[in-house]
Amino acid sequence: GIVFGIEHECRDSHILVSLLHLSPDRTAPTFKMLRNLSRSASRAIRRGPNAAVLSASKGRTIQTTVAPNQGATFGATRKVDVDSNDYYNGLSQHYHMFQRDWDAMMTKEGKNFQKYFEGHDVKKVLDASCGTGEQSIALGKVGYDVVATDPSAGLVDQCSQNAKKFDVEKNVRSQQSDFLNLNKDFAPNSFDAIVTKGSSLPHLHTDADLLQACQNFHTLLRPGGVVNIGVRDYDYFIRQSQQIYARQVRMEAGKPEHLMFDVWEWHKGKEGQQLVNFNTFHVNGEEIPGEYKTSKFVTTFRALFQSELVGILEKAGFTDIKVSKIDGWLWENVYSATKPK
Repeated sequence: GIVFGIEHECRDSHILVSLLHLSPDRTAPTFKMLRNLSRSASRAIRRGPNAAVLSASKGRTIQTTVAPNQGATFGATRKVDVDSNDYYNGLSQHYHMFQRDWDAMMTKEGKNFQKYFEGHDVKKVLDASCGTGEQSIALGKVGYDVVATDPSAGLVDQCSQNAKKFDVEKNVRSQQSDFLNLNKDFAPNSFDAIVTKGSSLPHLHTDADLLQACQNFHTLLRPGGVVNIGVRDYDYFIRQSQQIYARQVRMEAGKPEHLMFDVWEWHKGKEGQQLVNFNTFHVNGEEIPGEYKTSKFVTTFRALFQSELVGILEKAGFTDIKVSKIDGWLWENVYSATKPK
């Protein structure tokens, strides 16, 4: 298979890891390009986010950049500025690539939401971390009235465009907002259900901020309303020695090549909480034939463990808290809870 070696210096440790993708031919130009890129990627990682040009095989070039905050406010009534905006605004044009089959994903998500909402008379839903619209559009396609919010202007814009693309713009309204200020943008008891998927809630790092966000959910839900939260299964990942994770490898004949992967760095926060830096790399071969642009985007998550989030939901006033997985998928735990009537 293609072996993409990253020599990564992570604080006091020196790590050599490999990203694997099946390929029958190690003499192929793509393999040679990735092999040469792997040798120079370590230098880019150590130099940090400053732009650099990396040489690759047969005259190809790999340009490494970090995208700046776009600063737009698509549909926002106030400026929304959170630490993760640079990361998501930078990735917004290619964020859809984290999903290979949108139609299949949305069909599955729509059915899962209907299952979670069964018996709760859900009509109006807030997607509090809409991204490019995966969950919002899935909800809209099965008939829910959806307000889609995200701190990232770039993602909110992509969500609006995707809602039009999938013909659900009448069901999905997008605007900027963030977890800690939802109560400024919406009235109490406005929603029958609130969802946040994609492990977005752990962008909040402190117990106080996480509690404030969950209290905002509680305030915005009408009595008997439900919350549905997806969080990466950090109880599992903290036990693993792996620190590089493939996101997507797209190398199809005649199509632009893309490689996306994360390098994780574990560390402790000021309150002793477990944090993890995500260094997301995107190798993009679609702009100029024979050339590859590599962008690095960095954000930090709280490694939010199951017992921690359950305790925070309880403190925020939720009951009937349940934790489940969808088809045993390791990447996400799904937390459902109810605001008492």
